[in-house]
Amino acid sequence: RAYLTQHIGDIEHHSTYLFLKEAVDHLTRLVRAEISKVACDLHPAYLTTRLAEELVQGKGLPLIKVQHHHAHIASVMAEYGLDEAVGISVDGAGYGADGTIWGGEVLYCTYDRFRRLAHLQLHPLPGGDLATKYPIRVAAAILSHLNRHEAWLRSVADKLPYGVKEVEVILRMLEQKRMPMTSSCGRVLDSVSAILGICYERTYEGEPAMKLEAAAVGGEDVLKIEPLITSNILQTSNMVEAVLDNLRRYKVEDLAYSAEEYLAKGLAYLAVEAAEELGVKSIALSGGVAYNQHITTTIKKIVNKAQRRFYTNTLVPPGDGGLSLGQVAVACHIQQ
Repeated sequence: RAYLTQHIGDIEHHSTYLFLKEAVDHLTRLVRAEISKVACDLHPAYLTTRLAEELVQGKGLPLIKVQHHHAHIASVMAEYGLDEAVGISVDGAGYGADGTIWGGEVLYCTYDRFRRLAHLQLHPLPGGDLATKYPIRVAAAILSHLNRHEAWLRSVADKLPYGVKEVEVILRMLEQKRMPMTSSCGRVLDSVSAILGICYERTYEGEPAMKLEAAAVGGEDVLKIEPLITSNILQTSNMVEAVLDNLRRYKVEDLAYSAEEYLAKGLAYLAVEAAEELGVKSIALSGGVAYNQHITTTIKKIVNKAQRRFYTNTLVPPGDGGLSLGQVAVACHIQQ
């Protein structure tokens, strides 16, 4: 059995951290649990990691640190009693095993281990966390792979807090190429949202991608771009460029739908190919992007057509609200 607390939210502030601590203490007493192991995220700077370290301090208990996207897929596996799965783990950000920021991953997972099989194209994040707040920065970074960023960035300078001055700073960062890199699916969706003029500033978690999903309702795949996959990496700069080039030709809803369709198809193709090579029957989808009904439905259709079983979260949220189930499922299977 697994007992989860009520929804706590982002553990970014001390008051929320204290509330989480109280909730854990209360639930532990309520179900009369005796702690034998503690699991947490791999990210060393998370407040949840600090809480986990406090819980084991001086008690001789093992602390199991679980990679973010492995935990997402393990949460689906735990729901359905799967021993293994090829997982599509897609979200905004998670600490990667290689030091980069992951978020668009195809993984082979059992509970005690995982292997990264494929992922989305890596893109720089100009300004780090600022790029998650202002998706114009991510769009410029993605377009910079094709040297298409400067003219577009100057055309939307008035949408940035510091206008032209900020544009110059972003251009310098992109030229110097000293930025964190990410394979995040959420950031790609954010960039499309900015290019289409849907959302220039994120004021709450997932806002640009959520507004993009709303805009895509009733749209159709007018771009019909075949997923470009090289060395198990789904290229995304070509899709973002195609959206930019067709702004005056097609409606916003059709371009939004086309972008989502491209990502869904590409990730599904990668997962199906991996499952066939490994002889794995189950494909699991999790992460915040799995809330997107269009993307989830498209992936499911392709997986089912390939005669693989498709699973996604139903008992717990596919976003970080269900992460603890995956973390504890992994911890239960690791002997330590």
